[in-house]
Amino acid sequence: MRVRPVAVLAVLVGSIGAGAGSVLPWSSLSDGEQTRKFSGLVVGDGRVVLVLAVGLAAMALARLAYRPFGAGRADIPFAQLSAGAIVVLTGLDRMYGPPTLASFRAVGNDVITIRPEGGITFTLVSGVLALAGAAALRVRSAGRAETDAG
Repeated sequence: MRVRPVAVLAVLVGSIGAGAGSVLPWSSLSDGEQTRKFSGLVVGDGRVVLVLAVGLAAMALARLAYRPFGAGRADIPFAQLSAGAIVVLTGLDRMYGPPTLASFRAVGNDVITIRPEGGITFTLVSGVLALAGAAALRVRSAGRAETDAG
């Protein structure tokens, strides 16, 4: 099976970016007098994103070394699901705030505000890059057309 190096590099760069973004500030919590910033590892889904990013990076490195995980193409669905999970988790945290901080908003009668920081946006963009690369991993074998059945 042929390897698309550009797609694998997109997954690798996206996973490294998502892992790095998970330790950057994701959200800030403000009550009008005081503002605190929180990284993705402290609140939110940064820990899950970091684990998924490490798995994606390992898959991409194995693919570049021509030693894919699993039988045949088992690593392609793993890459697509992992990158998709990164995008969904960071997208929800960006829209609504991390779950642990969003509960403060409900208790604080809209006095407490939660704002997304640059780290969560960086992680989201990196996840989209990894997802695009994972979607492009599926290749046709040379001399044989792939059918819809597989």
